[in-house]
Amino acid sequence: MKQKNIFVPTKDFECWRELLADKNKHWKVGYSAMSTAMSWEKSKDIPAEIRNVLAENPDFKDLELLLAIPEYKVDLPGGTKPSQNDILAVFTNKQSLAVMVVEGKASENFDKTIFKWKQSTSASGVEKRLSFILDKIGIKDDKIDALRYQLFHRLASSVIMAEKFHAKNAIMIIQSFTENDKENHFVDYANFIQRFNISNVEKSKLYKLDHVEGINIFAAWIQSNCEN
Repeated sequence: MKQKNIFVPTKDFECWRELLADKNKHWKVGYSAMSTAMSWEKSKDIPAEIRNVLAENPDFKDLELLLAIPEYKVDLPGGTKPSQNDILAVFTNKQSLAVMVVEGKASENFDKTIFKWKQSTSASGVEKRLSFILDKIGIKDDKIDALRYQLFHRLASSVIMAEKFHAKNAIMIIQSFTENDKENHFVDYANFIQRFNISNVEKSKLYKLDHVEGINIFAAWIQSNCEN
């Protein structure tokens, strides 16, 4: 079903449940869907831990959140399944407009590797979609098979939506609710960021990954409070 582009404000975090692909499987205490909803509803704004990391870049100081839409779907070519982002946020300040997608994580992984995703998708769909995503985020199609596909299309979503809003900044945030690195899959995020010629990847640090077609592309791993 195609996503409607007419939205209404939420009343509380429970409203987010109705937007999930599987309302029973994903809506549980300790899971990322509920934790993300509670974090943002409690903040009624960009959560402080995200805002503080963004503010380390002078271009992202004194941010005003314009909108945050839960479970926002971004269409991609080469298939019928969109990239369903936990949150699409748009914010501004005196410098610029920026678009941010948020991927909440507890102990869930980042789904299939590129190699396994290629095997599970039609050949024509793989070629078209992967080529489109790589062009959007500025990566060449080599040495990526062991990386996680979800990180690629989440980052691409931020760029696609930045283009639509005529924003010059696109940001992907991984909002983690699990501190243990053996459980939170930080290594998959770090391996992905290293693909942009960045070494010694750290948490709570905003990385500028590239500049593609007039858009600055950023990413950060944010550790959030597990007890919202």
